[in-house]
Amino acid sequence: MGKPLKVLIIEDQPDDAELVDLELQRSGYDTVCKRVETAAGLKEALKQQQWDIIISDYNMPGFDGLAALEIVKDTGRDIPIIIVSGTVGEETAVEAVLAGAQDYVMKDNLRRIPIAVSRELRNWKLREENRKADQKIRDSLEEKEVMLKEIHHRVKNNLAVISALLTLQSDYVKDEEAKELFLESVGRIKTMALIHEKLYQTEMLARIEMGDYIRQLVETIKETYEGDLCHIRMNLDCDEATLDITKAIPCGLIINELLTNVYKHAFKGRDSGNVYLKMKKFDENEEYSLEVLDDGVGLPEEVIAGKSTSLGFNIIRGLARQLSAELRMTSSEGAHILLTFKA
Repeated sequence: MGKPLKVLIIEDQPDDAELVDLELQRSGYDTVCKRVETAAGLKEALKQQQWDIIISDYNMPGFDGLAALEIVKDTGRDIPIIIVSGTVGEETAVEAVLAGAQDYVMKDNLRRIPIAVSRELRNWKLREENRKADQKIRDSLEEKEVMLKEIHHRVKNNLAVISALLTLQSDYVKDEEAKELFLESVGRIKTMALIHEKLYQTEMLARIEMGDYIRQLVETIKETYEGDLCHIRMNLDCDEATLDITKAIPCGLIINELLTNVYKHAFKGRDSGNVYLKMKKFDENEEYSLEVLDDGVGLPEEVIAGKSTSLGFNIIRGLARQLSAELRMTSSEGAHILLTFKA
């Protein structure tokens, strides 16, 4: 024998409640019924136990089915509710369903009660199975998010270790050109590590808010180069825009290469200079632009012509191809580099 069907009947007439119970028993249900007729009685009954189904009269003195629906709704519990009435019309029935009732039955046709109950219990079971499936999916997603955060954290830590080892190794390098290459590699690694740090710290596990990232990246580059070289004023103008990691990393590396080049070459023989870094988003076609300008010595002709053997500018061109970006380089009263690409 299965578990008894726990039925809460909201009805001011005991005989009508008994008729509902008899119809259910006649259809083979083993019922445990409780009758209430006031809001207070309903609230108390809901506290006492979990009911399988609620059958409520629509009109009662001082209380009605719509008020009962609101009380049940406030509990946050999913209990099938069937409205029973002797006078319910089409508009009233629609109002009850919109308020949360699953079905309505006329009092002169109580034989429909078992059919309605059976259907709503099946529907409740389907809803419960869907809730469990949804919860399982949510749990799985949360687990994957935790794992992905941990991956970003470990990648960031590993890159930090590599950066530190290269910095230590550079102390043993006597050749200044080789040492400079070591430090440039450190800068590129820090640029990538910062991406993973940002991803670990935010809820977006695959997208980067570029404005905040660029500001932190610029500060990191300034800390590396500003002490030994001229004072450079950085002017940032970055829209609020997010890029996925496949776009954000090339953008970050391009910015690192360009600003490193500015610090090393743009203002030789001067004690100050200006750099303008802009990241713009054009919503109408999901296009982005990355622009770096300075008022320094400008770019060599071979760089503009794409014939430079410089590692930094070769990296920039390679990263631009990775972004499927259009790259423009000009030199007039300083260097001007513009990349445009689509997300």
